[in-house]
Amino acid sequence: MKFLYLAVAALAVAAQEPATEDSAEPVDTHVRAFKVQVESLFNKGEFAELDTLAARLRSEKLRFKGGAWQLNTFYKTIGDAGPLTATDAAWQSHMAKLERWIKESPTSPTPRVALAHAYIRFAWKARGTGFADTVTPEGWALFRQREQSARTVLEDAAKVGAADPQWYREMQAVATAQGWDRAQVDALATQALANQPGYYYFATAYAYYLLPKWHGKPGESERWAEQVADQAGGEEGDATYFMIAAALNCCRSTQAPALSWPRVRQGFSAIDRLYGSTNRQRNMVAYLALRAGDTETAREVFARIGDDWDEHVWRTKALFDASRTGHAIGKTQPLRAAND
Repeated sequence: MKFLYLAVAALAVAAQEPATEDSAEPVDTHVRAFKVQVESLFNKGEFAELDTLAARLRSEKLRFKGGAWQLNTFYKTIGDAGPLTATDAAWQSHMAKLERWIKESPTSPTPRVALAHAYIRFAWKARGTGFADTVTPEGWALFRQREQSARTVLEDAAKVGAADPQWYREMQAVATAQGWDRAQVDALATQALANQPGYYYFATAYAYYLLPKWHGKPGESERWAEQVADQAGGEEGDATYFMIAAALNCCRSTQAPALSWPRVRQGFSAIDRLYGSTNRQRNMVAYLALRAGDTETAREVFARIGDDWDEHVWRTKALFDASRTGHAIGKTQPLRAAND
């Protein structure tokens, strides 16, 4: 049986909002329970317990199924007041609570990193995600002001505690928003890589930054992915390589065409062995296998997926069915895989 896939048109991106990379399943009960626990501690003002938990997540590098870092989920849980549509009052109230945490834990970097995350999100609330010419002068002013507040908080965090891998991810978002020169951003990347090469959230964000459509040249994203994977080493490095490939090449257009498919496939196998893959990751690797023309791998993974298709990857059930069966269904027009 031949496997086929639809070409997915690249969509114009109006603005690069801070990425929310996450390999955890949206319905994963372990992730949900973890978020409830963290939210409960925050709502009760149990700041000492939150500091202890964050320290443990950093030192033990705890993961969810699929390899998502619990530390990243921790910061997104306590750093967000809700969606960007939440009122300014809700955001300000949330950040005031983070400020209280800083006062109660003056030597902890954790509440400062969380507050920086909140300021960055609050900045995007002011700017919006439309094209630049749709942003009002007031929106730009608030965006710049809040991004600078995030930077100030992060600089304070660096003075009071041990390096936190999420610190680098938040500072990378600030660097992009403020338009740091390339030398500064490269220096930040070097520091992040030395701190924790396996913390793929920074790695994927920087790989995106290096795309030719943003600030890099052809091949730079691919070379960065190889550098990160090699420095992490072993299966952990291969897993990180897969995370970068999934972020850049799945599931619209292939933005980093020179990424090594054998290493992407190897990275998926590493995730399977280290953490157990999620259903979304299985759908992703099937999609990427078809893009690479590896019908054998696609066939194997589709057999594991069964009918459990992922909307994030395929968009429609018709596209998923056409891709796994090789037959156009409805109005789908599948294309031949590269080696068919």
